[in-house]
Amino acid sequence: MKVQDFINILAPMAVSEQRRTGILASITIAQGAIESGWGAAAPGNNLFGIKGSGQEFVTTEYTNGHFVKIIGGFRTYDTWEGSVIDHSEFLIANSRYKASGFFERCKELDYIGAAGCLQNAGYATDPKYAVKLIQIIQANRLDNYDILEVEDDMPKLDPGVALTMINTFLKPSWAAADAQLKAAQDSNKAAAWKEQRDYYAWLANSLRDASGLPRE
Repeated sequence: MKVQDFINILAPMAVSEQRRTGILASITIAQGAIESGWGAAAPGNNLFGIKGSGQEFVTTEYTNGHFVKIIGGFRTYDTWEGSVIDHSEFLIANSRYKASGFFERCKELDYIGAAGCLQNAGYATDPKYAVKLIQIIQANRLDNYDILEVEDDMPKLDPGVALTMINTFLKPSWAAADAQLKAAQDSNKAAAWKEQRDYYAWLANSLRDASGLPRE
C-alpha cells in the first residue's frame, strides 16, 4: 500500500476519533504507520501493536540497549476502524497516559509534546519512538488533519482538508463500490458492496460535520 493511500483510509477514522476523544488525528495516523508499516503488517487488522489475546506473532522490542525478536500476543479486530477505536480506548483506559500529560498536549494541538508523552508513558520500547512519530507527522503534514478550535469551543476540521479527503478518496471509493453493487450477481455480494458504499458515505458526512460543511 502506498503511503498516501494509507493516510487517505485512516485519516477520516482518526478525525472521527479526535472528535470523540480528543486524541490528535495526526498522532493516531503516525502511530498506525509505525506500528503497521503503513498498513503492510497488520495481522488481525491490529494497526497499533496493542497486545492481548487473539493471535501471536514475532515482534521487535528494545531491551537492554538492543533490539530483539520476541513472540507476543496481540488483539484482533474485524476492521481497521475497530482497531482505531480500540486504540483510543486503550489510551483512555490506561491511566499512565493521562498521568504523562498526553491528553493535555492533545488538547493544545501539540503533537510534538503528545509524542513525547506516549514515549515517556511506555507505549513503545524504541528510545526513538517519539522522534519517529514527529518525523512522520511533519513529512506528511499530518497535523493538517488535527481538528482546530473555533470560537464556540466546538471542534472543527479545516473545510479545505475535509473536501480534499472527500474528493480524492471517499467519492471515488463510493462510486467504485456503487458500481460493484450494481454489477453484483448474488445477494451476499450485493449486501457486502452496499455496506461498503454506505460506509464511505458515512465517513464523508462525518468529515462534513467536523468541518461545518453541509451533508449530502
